[in-house]
Amino acid sequence: MIWKIGISLALFPVIYLLIAFVLILFPPRVKDTESLNFSQLHGGPDLSEQQKMQKYTARDGQQLAYRHYPSRSSVSLILLHGSGYHGGYLDPMARYLSNSNAAQIYVPNLRGHFGSGECRGDIGYIGQLEDDLSDLVDIILASDPDTTIIMGGHSSGGAMAIRFAASEYGEKIENYIALAPILGHKAPTVIEGNGGWAHISLPRIIGLSMLNNVRVHIFDHLETIRFNMPEQFQNGTETLGYSWRLMTNFNLHTNFRSDIEALPQTSLTLVGRDDEAMNAGAFIPLFNALYRSVELLDDQDHFSLTRSETSLVRINLWLDAVTRGN
Repeated sequence: MIWKIGISLALFPVIYLLIAFVLILFPPRVKDTESLNFSQLHGGPDLSEQQKMQKYTARDGQQLAYRHYPSRSSVSLILLHGSGYHGGYLDPMARYLSNSNAAQIYVPNLRGHFGSGECRGDIGYIGQLEDDLSDLVDIILASDPDTTIIMGGHSSGGAMAIRFAASEYGEKIENYIALAPILGHKAPTVIEGNGGWAHISLPRIIGLSMLNNVRVHIFDHLETIRFNMPEQFQNGTETLGYSWRLMTNFNLHTNFRSDIEALPQTSLTLVGRDDEAMNAGAFIPLFNALYRSVELLDDQDHFSLTRSETSLVRINLWLDAVTRGN
């Protein structure tokens, strides 16, 4: 009897690893479904018209891209793009806010995206995005020590801003803006596939999670999510797949409520009532329970928040209040 127990105990790690290795064999595949309303972005500036990209050097020596929109404001807003693309689609918002002197704007292309890092769709380790953003903050402060730094983002970029607030670097930032933040698959705001945009490999995610649980990370480069961007909106600068480590880092932590609670109570979260990527109505009870505020804007969907006069004026007013408060 004892020897049977011994054999079972000896075989358990082998079986555990075997199951994990089988599960990671299944890559993500994009299903034939409708996606987000990209027409909201149609007619925006093309690459030649967007603010010129600059580069900064991260702590590992890699060159990362960003756009800078100067203004006379004492506030610096770091604005983070969502998944699958880069900061270019935020160009109209950045120009509006800088031209109105609400803030000078920095729009980085996060590592693993167009112009940033060596490998599109991948990063070196989970937590590297926070390190990169902290490096950018330090560069901004070195050039303007008296500036007040705000971090904001749209979609997954909004989630990244919230995640940064909960990180070891969160105190570097005075306040935060989250526009239509994707709060993750455990949040009540989630809808399956984010409106047809995101397509994951659940078996591979489970397998990699199992391996990470026993500190095996050599397969973290494997792709776990694909994005459904219609071909007519592609131009070669998009990033339509993420590795496990980039997907994980570009989301809130498992305890997403704790991340949200890291936001200052004066932070600004905006969500369109017609957002096709999430359940907008679920934001109110969730944020109220965490004593954080969120505003639902009528007649706005996922991308219109980055372009509409309604949202841009609201952001401008909030930034003006931050400036007067300092």
